[in-house]
Amino acid sequence: MTAADAATAQPLITVTSTAVMLAALGWVLFWCGIWGWFLPAGRRRLDADDASAFFAQLGWLWTRRVHGYRIEGFTPEARALLDDPASGPVIVVCNHAAGVDPILVQLSMRRRLRWFMAAEQMVGALGWFWRLQQVIPVHYDRRDTQSLLAAMTHLRAGGALGVFPEGGIARPHGQVYRFMPGFASLAAKGKARVVVLSLRGIPANAGVMRSLLVPCTATLRLLAIVDPPHAAEIDAFTERVRAMIAADLGLPLADRHLDHIEARLAQHTAAPSR
Repeated sequence: MTAADAATAQPLITVTSTAVMLAALGWVLFWCGIWGWFLPAGRRRLDADDASAFFAQLGWLWTRRVHGYRIEGFTPEARALLDDPASGPVIVVCNHAAGVDPILVQLSMRRRLRWFMAAEQMVGALGWFWRLQQVIPVHYDRRDTQSLLAAMTHLRAGGALGVFPEGGIARPHGQVYRFMPGFASLAAKGKARVVVLSLRGIPANAGVMRSLLVPCTATLRLLAIVDPPHAAEIDAFTERVRAMIAADLGLPLADRHLDHIEARLAQHTAAPSR
């Protein structure tokens, strides 16, 4: 290499070295930010493992920006119940309008919710995420005995469950469908208090991706904290909670379940006894 070639190559070496140093510095600063601010903020937001805390903080920043997320009516009593894992078993119920709803409900409290979810909606590629979130699958058949046992075990250990008692996203939108009484039965048997919430402002019938990406103004409101019902009051309790949510949303009460639940109930009724 001649002196002229060396002089020409020297700036390239300097630029490359500087770029590598800046990239390394950026990588270090990124992880310092994650471990020094992002994860601690996530742990303050959700009492869970690091991965779940990471997603909680990411979700909080995202929903505040995209969804204009607001929380209303959360009294000191509610905060103590929903933020402190030592406050005893609790079941959180809410209306269900879109795929993002579980994220918004979870972000309102520090206690980690275990959600019920229809097994057919638990897409295999996201199996790792469902396991991370400890989701309880619902099959609408005899396999649900194990799911109910898992839920009851969780409550008796002082845990928190999240339930959309309509059994799915309300379609068509504009009314509150009949609730499945399972949450009330679990509350009675597990001696769990029931936290009643209403959620409004999310694009109706939107799937997870659309409801995550479409800007809106989402408001989650605490309506009541209710003591567990007696065994003889399950149906009346279920209807009282449904009426409470419908009144807050200004929606009528539907005289039927969601279509897929109606179909399963009809199938179950038509099945021959054994």
